[in-house]
Amino acid sequence: MNRLDKNKTSPVSKTRNINRQNILRTDFETLTNFYKICKKKKISEREVSFLMGKTNKYFQGCLNLFFKRTIKPEFLTILPAITSKNIQEIIPNDIAPKETIDIHGTYKQEKNEFSVSDYYKFTVTYQDGTTRNYRWKIEITKGARSKVNPELFEILKKLISRHYFHKPKFALDIYTTLNSRFKNAFSPLALQIALSKLTNKSTNPAFSLQEGVDNTRTTYSKILTESEKFLEHCQDYMIWILSYVPLDSSSSKYFIWYEDTDEDDKLLTSLDGKVLHSPSIEELLTLLKSNNSIFKAPVNLEAWLSGIRDLPPTKSSTYSPKEIIDGFKADTVSVDTLADFVDFYNLAGDLGYQDERFDALLEFRRVGELTKVWDYFCNHHLFKARRYKDLSFDRAKFIVDFKKLVGGFETLLLG
Repeated sequence: MNRLDKNKTSPVSKTRNINRQNILRTDFETLTNFYKICKKKKISEREVSFLMGKTNKYFQGCLNLFFKRTIKPEFLTILPAITSKNIQEIIPNDIAPKETIDIHGTYKQEKNEFSVSDYYKFTVTYQDGTTRNYRWKIEITKGARSKVNPELFEILKKLISRHYFHKPKFALDIYTTLNSRFKNAFSPLALQIALSKLTNKSTNPAFSLQEGVDNTRTTYSKILTESEKFLEHCQDYMIWILSYVPLDSSSSKYFIWYEDTDEDDKLLTSLDGKVLHSPSIEELLTLLKSNNSIFKAPVNLEAWLSGIRDLPPTKSSTYSPKEIIDGFKADTVSVDTLADFVDFYNLAGDLGYQDERFDALLEFRRVGELTKVWDYFCNHHLFKARRYKDLSFDRAKFIVDFKKLVGGFETLLLG
């Protein structure tokens, strides 16, 4: 390694004496409390800026009390989320609204090849004449390599594939989601580095994210394909196209699943109680547009149809009982097979609960081994079970009971 030039490593220092008067005390106390908590939790100034959705030096500028920048009011509500503290521990409520303080002291900055350090030595004078001294040091390391956490990177890719980023997300929202699922396993800096790599479109084209701005804060969202834009359109109006492959046929049937105004999940049916379906998406859309008073349209149907425009209509999910049965005949039942079964089980329940003409499906769902598998999946893959239990059920009986459920569903769906 070449010897470093001594002049480059010696700090270049500049000091200023600065006075500032009439600062709101609530602003100062809020900033001081927040800064103290961040230091204790080892959250850097750069990480705070990132979680606020601002540039790396934003919070550093807020800490320079000799200038006019303060934490903007719209950011005050997110400070507790950044620190995992109650708002009462950050924002004081025992100070007069217009109470001010005076600040005077020195500000010094030292720079060398490796870092920039800001030193604040100042005295606060309160309205009753009392004073208090403070010392702050903010150090930013230069040239440090940003190594991506591979585990976090894969988790973000899964979130992308599961449509989490179809709607723009703030950095703090992403960080909070990760904390709730992985118990503070990843730092804000690790998240910033991983997101930075994902916003580099040449690195991971299939999982590319884009940065946007919402009320001056940076957001992250997936660059959607035309088909994904259609699925987002479905999400906006709570109406989806589903595909069903009958047990003894390879020809798919397409139908509509929607959330009603009472938030119940339903399949679109005709007035005489038959599920509306078509052999293709195009024919299904034609049927929906014509209506001819054969069905009661969901409240958002007209807006959903008119909003499709040039988007390519596509199915949201496919239900295939044959694939589910084949999966349960395998030596080891995969999580995907369990999930496919639960999706169909829930779909049959949606139809059974929406109208008394379909309530026979509810009886098919309650018998045999079906509820054991449904309970197992929900407890161990959707929610955290207190005690882990192996999946234990009679496969042969399960398949018999499942076929009965499928038969009842197909009678109602296909007529």
